[in-house]
Amino acid sequence: MLEKLKNLMKTVDPDTNFDNVSLDTRLVEDLHFDSLGIMMFAMAIEDEFNVTFDEPMDFKTVKDVVDYIEANRK
Repeated sequence: MLEKLKNLMKTVDPDTNFDNVSLDTRLVEDLHFDSLGIMMFAMAIEDEFNVTFDEPMDFKTVKDVVDYIEANRK
């Protein structure tokens, strides 16, 4: 799943190298995603993993995203 998320991150910010992204990587502090980047990432996650965000994303790390996807896949 981590590799799929890295590919989605590349669609949000194609100029950044995501090879060193791990579950502990922070979305804002480490990847420098702003609110638009977070929103684009959320939409890509919804499409790729068939999940829906009913509330605003409040993910701090990549692991937070993985945990949400695993708990909410349809």
